[in-house]
Amino acid sequence: MKVLVTGATGNTGRHVVRGLLDARIDVRVLVRDAAKSPGGELVQGDITDPAEAAEGVDAVYFVWPFYSAEGIDKAVKSFKDKKIVYVSSAAAEDGGFWDEVEEAIRTVTDDWTFLRITGLATNTLGWVPQAKTGKVRAPYGQAKRSLVHEKDVADMAIEAFTGNHSKQIYLVTGPEALSQARQVEIIGEALGTPAKWEEQPLEEATTQLGEEFAKSALPYWASLVDDPEPVSLDVAKVTGHPARSFDDWARERFS
Repeated sequence: MKVLVTGATGNTGRHVVRGLLDARIDVRVLVRDAAKSPGGELVQGDITDPAEAAEGVDAVYFVWPFYSAEGIDKAVKSFKDKKIVYVSSAAAEDGGFWDEVEEAIRTVTDDWTFLRITGLATNTLGWVPQAKTGKVRAPYGQAKRSLVHEKDVADMAIEAFTGNHSKQIYLVTGPEALSQARQVEIIGEALGTPAKWEEQPLEEATTQLGEEFAKSALPYWASLVDDPEPVSLDVAKVTGHPARSFDDWARERFS
């Protein structure tokens, strides 16, 4: 098997490359900056036009980095009849562009696996500069998220490539739903600097986040106060090991 890894320099892609190489699987990476290549055969280019990179590969680790499905049909037609493991979102269940990307993939191959993630633990890195001062000011500290370690996403993908996971949709989460305030405390503990959450007024948060992003993000975080993100056992079921905790992630990053 020869696997094309898109998003190869990203949070999950670099771990997918390493895992595939460790498993002695032939890897090709599609990157825009050749200097950042994590290994494998290099093709420099863009995910919106992956035809050259897709030539001669059997499978694709697919990351679509845009918040729109515009251009997706052109991109995925290069992957016709190949095995595709797509890093999707739990939000695809409710429709929107994530669902449109999944549907586009279904039209070019019957050998697909969708990894629907709730969110990556790495998304909390934006809090680190504030955490180092001892206080993180942001909205909805009691919103509870089941963020997943990027290595677990990579492990799921490698299992999807090497096992029989065709036409499977997996919900990929961490092992528990933690409040954002608790996540900040854990980051502070790993940094060696106690950190606390300070609730930010919504008007201030909207200005800081930008109106377009705030329009979707703030209502979603508000919903998680009383209705936490789900916790799935799919990581353990597919990989054979329990999902790594947010504490694990923080200690690896900062200790």
